[in-house]
Amino acid sequence: MRAPRTNRGMKTKVWMAAGLAAALAASSAEGAGGVAASAWRRAAETAQVKPIDLNAATAGQLAAIKGLNQDLAAKIVAARPFRSLDELVKVGLNKVQIDAVRPYLTIGSGRKGHWRKAEYRLAPGEKVNINTAERKMLEALPGIGAGLAYRIIEKRPFAKIEDLMKVGGIGTRTFARIRNLVVIR
Repeated sequence: MRAPRTNRGMKTKVWMAAGLAAALAASSAEGAGGVAASAWRRAAETAQVKPIDLNAATAGQLAAIKGLNQDLAAKIVAARPFRSLDELVKVGLNKVQIDAVRPYLTIGSGRKGHWRKAEYRLAPGEKVNINTAERKMLEALPGIGAGLAYRIIEKRPFAKIEDLMKVGGIGTRTFARIRNLVVIR
């Protein structure tokens, strides 16, 4: 019978990466700029750090990444969605800073290139009348894309908000996300 597996190897790699990070911090203070970014990348690969999704991470998760602070994290959240990490220039990061955070960030969740900005953004507290709203207003709802917007328009009129769940593609999760954002008048 085999002994139970432990994660000692992973812990060792993380500690090694932490040691390398401390050494790099000291060397970058002495002017090792470009070398530090590539060394950080190697440290991340050695420690098997799983990158987080730039378009889905919270401001707190982003602020925890070395090289980002709370202000930059808030700017990133406000400027979403991003199609590539190089677009972080929009929020004030330079190329060296982007290269430093690149190992810790990823774009999307397997659907690369599918991020788009909605044509219309809902104002805080604004509700969408699902019986009269245009396609672009429906697409501003979370989880509603062009296809679902067209299906909602085809199924009109709705007698109650719960009738949205009869539209193909809107299940309990999507309905829970949009329930407080829609109204019937």
